[in-house]
Amino acid sequence: MVLKLMTNGLLVLALLLSSLVWAEGFQYEEGTHYVRLDVPVKTRNTNVVEVTEYFSYGCPHCYRFEPLIQQWKNDLPVDVEFNRTPAIWSVTGYELYARTYYTAQALGVLDKIHYPLFQAIHEDRRSLLDLKSMTTFMAEHGVEPETFVKTYSDSFGVKAMYQQAAARQRIYQSNGVPAIIVNGKYRVEAGMVGNSNTGMLQVVNYLVEKERELMSAGAGSAGA
Repeated sequence: MVLKLMTNGLLVLALLLSSLVWAEGFQYEEGTHYVRLDVPVKTRNTNVVEVTEYFSYGCPHCYRFEPLIQQWKNDLPVDVEFNRTPAIWSVTGYELYARTYYTAQALGVLDKIHYPLFQAIHEDRRSLLDLKSMTTFMAEHGVEPETFVKTYSDSFGVKAMYQQAAARQRIYQSNGVPAIIVNGKYRVEAGMVGNSNTGMLQVVNYLVEKERELMSAGAGSAGA
């Protein structure tokens, strides 16, 4: 428990230091620390800055990133909205994990199973690579097997969200996960900042502030 508290404290300190960096006017460089997407992704709500984590349950880097990004997103201002998009690659398990993500979302149990699914794969070393084993996992977390399988296989909403995720990832053009998409315009990857998860969030903070300033200027012009 003490170690966990110390670790959380260090994460908070790192993010506070990152805030000081961009507050003092440090300019991250486009093409080096982040890239602008060739085609912007339409965001869900133009009244907020949208931050999207591109991830997969099968990715060990995403698992290690999860505690940090959970803490980071809990402190976001009200005009910044966080969401996730699962990667749908031709990698064993990734398509299953993506569809499971949207099935859990449709059933209202995503928050309940999100981190436990990461833990099952990366800590417990469970082989959750087919619908049968995933159904067993979901049942262990209170999801009725028949309901899970039917929603996973037949839900129009799940199919639509899955297809939209596939379309978004073609625009993201990311070669790895985790990656962060800021307001449908920019992509940030750990490899752009020395493979540092904290460094990635520092760049995200910078881009979020940049987008917030643009929104504020637009609101000011509209009200003038």
